[in-house]
Amino acid sequence: MSALERAAGILEARAHGAVRRGAPVAPFTSYRLGGPAGVLVDLATPDDLHALSDAMRASGAELLIVGRGSNMLVSDRGFDGIVARLGAGFRWSRARGSDIEAGAAMPLPALATLAMQHDLTGLEFAVAIPASLGGAVRMNAGAHGREIAEVLASARVFLLDEDRSIDIAAVDAGFAYRHSALPDRSIVVSATVRLEPGTRARIVQAMNEAKEWRRTTQPINLPNGGSVFKNPAGDKAGRLIEVHCGKGMRVGGASVSDVHANFIVAGDDATADDVYTLMRRIQRIVRDDAGVQLEPELKLIGTFEEVE
Repeated sequence: MSALERAAGILEARAHGAVRRGAPVAPFTSYRLGGPAGVLVDLATPDDLHALSDAMRASGAELLIVGRGSNMLVSDRGFDGIVARLGAGFRWSRARGSDIEAGAAMPLPALATLAMQHDLTGLEFAVAIPASLGGAVRMNAGAHGREIAEVLASARVFLLDEDRSIDIAAVDAGFAYRHSALPDRSIVVSATVRLEPGTRARIVQAMNEAKEWRRTTQPINLPNGGSVFKNPAGDKAGRLIEVHCGKGMRVGGASVSDVHANFIVAGDDATADDVYTLMRRIQRIVRDDAGVQLEPELKLIGTFEEVE
């Protein structure tokens, strides 16, 4: 019996959610690309975290947590490990005064709407971010010059190697631009954001402006993974790509968006290798022409090959 088979057996015996071997990952990512998972498990309840912890410690398998799959590119060859998705048991929220506590599977737009319903301001920018709360905390997601670190009070994190949860204050999370220093081999299971009382009309106006900005400046009607590269200091990745590569630059079924140059969109015939190859060509051109090394914001999962 292989290590991955041992992991699958533990999960099948103990997890409350579905456990599937060799299931495709693509349907759970915004790119709609990627090959099969070694094991795909739906973590339906917090108790399933203990089963996952035992499965990982018994097998040594690699782990990929998929929230809304909006900031990752999964290899065409798949992910030879455990892919875990947080289910309904992690999609909850409650407001207490100016704080909102929510499960990691809660979508950011829904959380922003809840804040508005309680006349709380500070989270309006999140209404235009297609991510779950857990993923947003892990990568310090942001938009419109704001980021999750500015409103986060604390996060509850499950340590897989130790089979236990701990609370981490935002000041101890090591936040930086699109980055946190949360422990490796851990899962964000919930978080608390601290907001301020606001005026409903102003909150709604700010949310509408954020949604309109996303509608007019991002290719929301085509599969993509969000911003591909981090903005370098003092500049914008989209500007550099547009100037030195051009909108519409293409490899196979992947192309630089005509709407925003820091987005790579996937056509019906695209592969993950097409997107990866286009990313690498953009990096080389911008480095050679502008002397700037673009750093990916998109997480690359698995192994990739550049195509002709």
